[in-house]
Amino acid sequence: MDEITRQSHIRMIRSLTRAYRQFGFQLLVDQATIGCAAIEDLPDAELVALHRDLDRARECIADGVTFEDAGLLRSMR
Repeated sequence: MDEITRQSHIRMIRSLTRAYRQFGFQLLVDQATIGCAAIEDLPDAELVALHRDLDRARECIADGVTFEDAGLLRSMR
């Protein structure tokens, strides 16, 4: 992925996390970045997957589906 596209994903992730803070989006980001200092440290595929998960989380809110039911919250065992 080129740097401009990568930075675009990072900006969107940050924007979505701020916009939906009250719905727990930060939890999804924290889950995705376990073992990393920040989202910038995620490999490209994981960065795109996180962006996709946040888009799915927005749909869940609109549809009244919990993050657990949608499979967005994963066990860390």
